Amino acid sequence: MNKGFWSRWGFLMVMALLLQSNQAMAQNNSIDSLKNILQTGQQDTARVAALNALSLEYIQIDELNQASDYADKAITLADQIDFKKGKAYALKHKGIAEYYQGKYKEVLENWTQSLQTFEAIQDTLGIANLSSNLGGVYYDQGSLVKALDYYLKSLSLSEKLQDPVRITSALLNIGSVFSQTNDYDKALDYYKQVEPYLATLNNIQLQSAYLWGLGEVYSKKGDHENAIKQYKEALAINKDTPEYAHILTAIGKEERQIGNIQKAVEYFNLAYKTAKDSDQPLDQVRTLLAIGNTYKNRDPKKALEVYQNAESLAIEIDTKEELRDIYKGKAIAYETAGQYKNAYTYQNKYLELKDELFNIATDDKIRGLQFEFDLEKKEDELVTAQQDLQISELESKRQQYVIYGTVLGLLLVFVLAVGSYKRYRFVKKTNKIIEEEKNRSENLLLNILPDETALELKQFGKVKAKKFESVTVMFTDFKSFTSYSQNLSPELLVKTVDYYFSKFDAIMEKYGLEKIKTIGDAYMCAGGLPFPTEDHPYKMVQAAFEVARVMEETKLNPPKDIVPFDVRIGINTGGIVAGVVGTKKFAYDIWGDTVNVAARMESLSEPGRVNVSQSTYLLIKDSYNCEHRGQIHVKNKGMMDMYFVNDKKEKPLIKTQKENILSS
Repeated sequence: MNKGFWSRWGFLMVMALLLQSNQAMAQNNSIDSLKNILQTGQQDTARVAALNALSLEYIQIDELNQASDYADKAITLADQIDFKKGKAYALKHKGIAEYYQGKYKEVLENWTQSLQTFEAIQDTLGIANLSSNLGGVYYDQGSLVKALDYYLKSLSLSEKLQDPVRITSALLNIGSVFSQTNDYDKALDYYKQVEPYLATLNNIQLQSAYLWGLGEVYSKKGDHENAIKQYKEALAINKDTPEYAHILTAIGKEERQIGNIQKAVEYFNLAYKTAKDSDQPLDQVRTLLAIGNTYKNRDPKKALEVYQNAESLAIEIDTKEELRDIYKGKAIAYETAGQYKNAYTYQNKYLELKDELFNIATDDKIRGLQFEFDLEKKEDELVTAQQDLQISELESKRQQYVIYGTVLGLLLVFVLAVGSYKRYRFVKKTNKIIEEEKNRSENLLLNILPDETALELKQFGKVKAKKFESVTVMFTDFKSFTSYSQNLSPELLVKTVDYYFSKFDAIMEKYGLEKIKTIGDAYMCAGGLPFPTEDHPYKMVQAAFEVARVMEETKLNPPKDIVPFDVRIGINTGGIVAGVVGTKKFAYDIWGDTVNVAARMESLSEPGRVNVSQSTYLLIKDSYNCEHRGQIHVKNKGMMDMYFVNDKKEKPLIKTQKENILSS
């Protein structure tokens, strides 16, 4: 049961209701008749309504570019004639078209403007509708706190409107948010509030969403019997719907959880037959995956046959999340069957696809955060504009006082004195704010760039890329972080990652190493830049030992609300290119084959161990006791020698890099 499937029941269902509610505006007119209305040439509210109706008609026939074009025309005309309600609906329609095109940032921009316009004209129905829509988008993007804010706002307004459909949808949405944050009692409380409305609405979609939501909560709580009960009720009312196969699969998974393997397989087989008869390839893949997972530890040969069918179909329809899980299952099945070479191959495929999907999800979250930042920036600009307007008005009044000076006399002098004093305080306060912001910007720049690089950027507005002949690069990564993060609250996840990375930052500062960046749970740093040194391999190895020690100490005595993890560490030494990328959000980064090999050293390391390449080993071998691991295959590099660094020799022989290379 996942968040995406709730969207399938919930958010898209609300979108369907949205389109139905807007059909009244379209008045069931055909596209041709609506275009005839536009031929009149009158630039009035009726023309805006016709443009909006055309936009909606094109959405319903999946002509999304045409829908956006007509929405843009409606927005332009509505601005010209100051028809705010027409503009609000046009922005909403444009957002719908963009949602189905996957342009989520544009969706948020247009729906936020639509909501603000509805608020300006105090249109309660429009505010409730857009609040629900925005909540759905933030829910899909993983911003559950914002989603909850919008859903609660929609619920409050829907209750004022006494609209049972919108109230029910809002309650289901809120329940789903609490389910995703593992607050099951609150989730059940909101789901239970739905029951009185369902009795009168007789709406299969809402009833299905309610039963699915309850089943999902019971499943997460480990109450599989109750989960099966809810899913079976949902199954009974969805026999002729596209959801039938998916619900069968869900019941099969619950039966498997309580040990009823034969029943589980029966449900899976029926789900697969239903999905195949209905030409639903995605549900076929999911059901085959469930069957494979059932047999992978019991009958690996049968599991592999099922996985193979699932893999072929998943590749055909390009569903990467399911393909990732298929690779993981095949790796386990091959290992169970004793075919370790094949197990290793599919484990690598699983890790590669997992990383790809993680990067995509991270990019989506970054885009969401960027949009929120842009919104806050626009709000600040609006406040500044309002302040400028107020200052302009004050200046105008001051001029009037000058004109009436002969009449106002002493009163004018008093007013000017007060005004000058206030302006003096305002200017002084403004200058102080500017100075504080300047200092804050400089400190922020020094936090993200090395001192030398930051100085060059301030002086010349750009930074030249530099080549370093010898730099040691280290990567760290938390084992099983992705699976843990799915079950942790956002607050606990961020607190845990911040705890470890703050410790790592202190270690880097201690040894004079440069933190480059973090990517999810991965931490990247380098030594020997921006000023070349000769001892960077030794410092990096010592830093690696301290990183491993931090993780081990945390496991033995974990602080409150900090989740223990194992860490993999990889180190490589060689030439790199360093520089600053970006024009607005600067980032100091490094590139080169040395970086790629360091990343591979980490991915092929073992928890708690420091894995180094041969190039690093040759530099540190006289100072550290190392364990040769043999040659291991590295993607895009072939076979490479690797070494575990065990500990420091009692009397290390310190040489320069040049001497080390010559001695090798």
